[in-house]
Formats: sequence, structure tokens, C-alpha cells
Amino acid sequence: MKRQRSKVFFMVVAGICAFILFAQTGFVQADEKDETINALLDRISNLERKVDEMNKKMEINKSVGTASFSEEVVQKKVEKILMEKEEKEGGLLKAVKDINVRGFVDTTYTVNLGGPDSRVNTARVFDTQANNFNVQAAEVVLEKLPPDEGGAGFRTDLYFGQDAEVITPLYLSSTTDQFDLEQAYVQLKPNGFNLPIGNWQWIKFGKFVTMHGAEVIEAKDNLNISRSLLFGYAIPFTHTGIRAGYQFSDSLAGYFGINNGWDNVKDNNKSKSVESSLSWTANDKLSFCLAGMYGPEQTSNDHSQRGLVDFLATYKPFNKWTIMLNADYGHEEDMLAAGKDGAWSGVAAYLKYEVNSWMSLVNRTEFFSDRQGLRVVAGTMQDLWENTFTLEVKPYKDLTTRLEYRHDESSSKIFTANQKAVDTQDTIGLQMIYAF
Repeated sequence: MKRQRSKVFFMVVAGICAFILFAQTGFVQADEKDETINALLDRISNLERKVDEMNKKMEINKSVGTASFSEEVVQKKVEKILMEKEEKEGGLLKAVKDINVRGFVDTTYTVNLGGPDSRVNTARVFDTQANNFNVQAAEVVLEKLPPDEGGAGFRTDLYFGQDAEVITPLYLSSTTDQFDLEQAYVQLKPNGFNLPIGNWQWIKFGKFVTMHGAEVIEAKDNLNISRSLLFGYAIPFTHTGIRAGYQFSDSLAGYFGINNGWDNVKDNNKSKSVESSLSWTANDKLSFCLAGMYGPEQTSNDHSQRGLVDFLATYKPFNKWTIMLNADYGHEEDMLAAGKDGAWSGVAAYLKYEVNSWMSLVNRTEFFSDRQGLRVVAGTMQDLWENTFTLEVKPYKDLTTRLEYRHDESSSKIFTANQKAVDTQDTIGLQMIYAF
């Protein structure tokens, strides 16, 4: 009975398949039907084989765990890739990438209320042109500091503009190309060779700015538009030689150097000058610095010595207040005549109040004695006073603007007002500095 049912079932299924095949292919010959059935069987066989292969791959993936890499392995791989990239770039691109580039542009306008026909502000350092728009300076600094663990670096300061004519070395003072290589030196970070206390911070070999005084050549780092009498007439601008800095403790530091003298790239005699300083930071509010120079500065004269003592104290009694006091004394042998020495001295006090993060008020009061006519106006014996008020506003983080009123007074009539020699001078200055 079962066999008959199976036989009937098989015949029904076969009949249905034959009907479907006949319906799809139409009236075809018997041999064509066989070919079609064989093609279908081949396709089914291929599909079964592919399914088996996929199942085997899935079983293999399940048996293998996910590979894990430690952070150290990943870091090493990343460092290797970066090193290979750096070595591949190399050359100039690599060198330039490691150099820090910065600078500023300084523009001013100064009004002399006395209206001198010469249009010259007397007893000034950089702001000498009256009633005139001035490009005081444009500076580009290229610097690569030596590594902290020891090594070499360099710095060059390319200085353009009206101020460059003033700081040009003495033997080039006749040039008016408004360019000066303000600084150019190789800097070393010594590793070892330290004293029992402290360590060497740096060694500079080349041309560099002076470490004396409260003010600097770069306008952006000063408090006022005009420079002080002490900055212009009591101290030098630059030196060429070698200078080394030493840190004795967290609060005590100093430096020592040997150079060609005051503002000399090419020495004007066969002897050298020495310089040194000692700085003490008493606390976060109070610091002192005592510095000096000694050596011959007269042309073709190796015997007549010039000495300078410079003192600077800085005090911040409150967060918004800064007080500075700068004093200088200079002495030179045989300056007036053989056996007759000359001297000059002065003191300047600064008071700065920061109204807020973008506005400050500054006052500078100063006295300078040139009673033998050696420093300010040649041959004119005098004492000078000046008082300067400056409003500083920083509307943007990279822009500094200043408005300044300054009053100068002398014991001699060295100024000009309404075509007459007078003993006072009043100016109003406007300045904009863009730093990058």
C-alpha cells in the first residue's frame, strides 16, 4: 500500500515538473528538454559548493580570536611612520620647519608743539622727526633655540626702518640704507662643565643687544613711544663678542662677556671690553639687577678706559601696578683732554597701571646730567629733565596703540620754538605696532 502511494506521489510530482517545464519552454523537442534540466542541475550544484565554502570560512573566523595590540606597539608604529616622513622631506623644508619666525611693524606720528623749522625733536633717540609720519621699524626674527638637553641654535634679527640708522655700528654710521643686522649669533646650551652650584644657561657668540638699562630697541617691549635719555645717551645699543649666562640658584643669575666695545662690530682699537651682571629675584614682586662694563672705547687708544655701572629694580606691589627704577653712571678717562676725565649720570622712574587687559597708563620721570657736554649735544654742558605720560590700548591681541605726551626741559637752550632757542620742548606722539 505504501509503495503504491509513493509511486502515485512520484508520478504527480513528475507530472507537475513536466508541466512547468513545458509551460516555460513551450513545445520543444525531447533532447532540448534534457539540456535545460542539466543546466539547472549544474547551477544548483555550484550554489551548494559556494555555500559550503562560506560556511567553512565562517567557522575558521570564529575559531580565531581578535588580535590585540598594546599602546606601546601602536606608538612605535606611529613614530616610525613620522620618522620616515621626516627623512623623506628632509632638506630645506625640515630646516625651516624647526625655525621660529616672528617680528613686528612700528609706525608713528609725532607733533612738536614748538614747530621747529628743522622739523627735528632735540635730545630724542628714535622719534627725531617732528610733524611727520614715520616707519620707525620693521623687524623679522629667525630663531632656533638649542635643545634643553644640550646642543646648538641660532638667532638673527633683521632690522629695517628709521631706527636702524640710529643703531648702525659706529664705523658704518655714515650709511643711510635703513637696515641693520641688529643681532646675529650662535647660541649653545652647555651640557656639563658646571660649577659646584648652579649651571650654565647659554653661551652666545656673535652680535647681540646690550643687557643694560630698563628699555630696549624693540618698541613693542617698552612702556612708552619715545625712549628715555638714559637709553639713548647713557648706555650702548649692541655688542659683538661672546657672552655666557649662569644660573647660580632659583633666585640668583648672572652673565659675563668679552666684546669689541660699545656699538662696535669692527673694533676701533686693539683691546677688548668686558661686561657682567648679577640679578637677584627676591620674590614674585621684587627683583634687582646690577650690571657693568669696562674697557677702552676711543679710536686707536688702548689705554683710556670707559666704565659703566647700571642698576635696575622692579617692584610689583599689586597685580595691576608696576614700578621700575633705573640708574646709570658712566666715566671715561682722558675724555676731555689728556689727564682730564669725563662723566655722565642719570636716573629714571617708571609707573605703570593696568586698567584692564587691554588698557594701561604709564608715567616716566627722568633726570640726566651731562655737565661736560659729552653725550647729548656735543660741547653743551647741561642737565636735562623729562616727564612722559602714555596711554596704551590693545584693541586686538596683535595690535598695540599708544598716545603719548612728553615734556623736556634743559638747563641750556637746546630746543627750538617759533624760530627761537628755548629750554623746553613739548611733543605729542601716536604709535601703532603690529606684532606677529
